[in-house]
Amino acid sequence: MTDCTLNDLRDKLENSGDFKLVLDFFLKKSIKEQTEMPDESDGIPFSDFFSSYIENSSKINAEIVAEFCESPIERIFMNSLILLFIKNQFINLEITEPFKNAELEISNIRIIHKNILNIIEDYKTKTGDFEMTGFESAMNNQIKAGVYTNEDYKLFEYHRLIVKNFVWDSYHITLQAGFPEFKIDNKSTRVDLLIWKPNDERFKLIVECDGFKYHNTKEAFTSDRKRDRLYKSKGYQVIRFSGTEIWKDPISVSSELYDFIENYERKTSA
Repeated sequence: MTDCTLNDLRDKLENSGDFKLVLDFFLKKSIKEQTEMPDESDGIPFSDFFSSYIENSSKINAEIVAEFCESPIERIFMNSLILLFIKNQFINLEITEPFKNAELEISNIRIIHKNILNIIEDYKTKTGDFEMTGFESAMNNQIKAGVYTNEDYKLFEYHRLIVKNFVWDSYHITLQAGFPEFKIDNKSTRVDLLIWKPNDERFKLIVECDGFKYHNTKEAFTSDRKRDRLYKSKGYQVIRFSGTEIWKDPISVSSELYDFIENYERKTSA
């Protein structure tokens, strides 16, 4: 790849306006490839669902990156990763805005989802309506009685139809994840990227993007090693990429992370 082409790529990955055009190109190409694949499923063809879901989720991911990634290096890295997931036709990627207390917020997400599924399973057991044909009517009665609200029902349906089938087993990347209980020199810590899966508490991957500006002193080097040891003691895997690596070849770095994620999942699920 020539320097001119590489510079052009970096500009498009960093600038949110330019990236939208690249994102649309990758989405159209991926959707076209999916529609041309044989589909033996019953009912709605998977390609119909795939096109609307991946387009919506990818654009939301890109908006979150544009708003919350603090440095050009992180935007380049994350946008490159979004494109790679689209290229590989992998729809289960959720990028989230920063969590002030990552462990607490992730725990709450898991608790809420499991509680909602328990309510749904309780409905099936009590009514024998395992196909959920009368669930909406039953919920309307509960809403009228003041037990639940319309917002509760929307949340139940979202968890029953979307979270359970698509979000629960997906890769989540939380930007600028905070860990107030994990302290170095009495200071709370924060990581660049936290990759986790709602359905797997063992999958705990931290990715740091080390720009030269903030990591070029002996003190920063020592602090980084302390942080790595602390997170590893808490069950997290830590992987670091230098800002130079990302700047020089964002495609290669995002591909390396993609492969690392897949290999790490195999290890945690073994």
